[in-house]
Amino acid sequence: MRLSCAALVALTIAVLPVPSRAQDGVFVSYEAMRATLDGLMKSRSIADLMIVFGGADEMTEQQLAGLEGQVRQIYPADFSEAAVMRHAELENGWSQEVISYWTGVDYVYAYILMHDREDAFVAVNFRFNSDFSALNALF
Repeated sequence: MRLSCAALVALTIAVLPVPSRAQDGVFVSYEAMRATLDGLMKSRSIADLMIVFGGADEMTEQQLAGLEGQVRQIYPADFSEAAVMRHAELENGWSQEVISYWTGVDYVYAYILMHDREDAFVAVNFRFNSDFSALNALF
């Protein structure tokens, strides 16, 4: 079921904090970013997830609603668990993670490239996928 829909869930969104969308992907801390990410991923609130992490300018409202509907069809129940599977510290405040979300035997994975700056914590690049290997390959 998930494998046939891997292309759908392989959506990639780059979050670029530009002046007109300065709040996309910008948080006060890692903890605030994770609380937002975990809440939206666990509840399968994909349209809101894409808006918060910067995808709203790349998709129409209809596309966002369609994507959320398809994810809810693939994953009929909210995710109850979350765990960092892989974390890499880079240099100068940069890091990356793959986080798994699951309930029962249904899994989805999120990748995030982050920059911890003095003035903000920025989610620079965000992706989610039902195929772990697609996101693990980014390390």
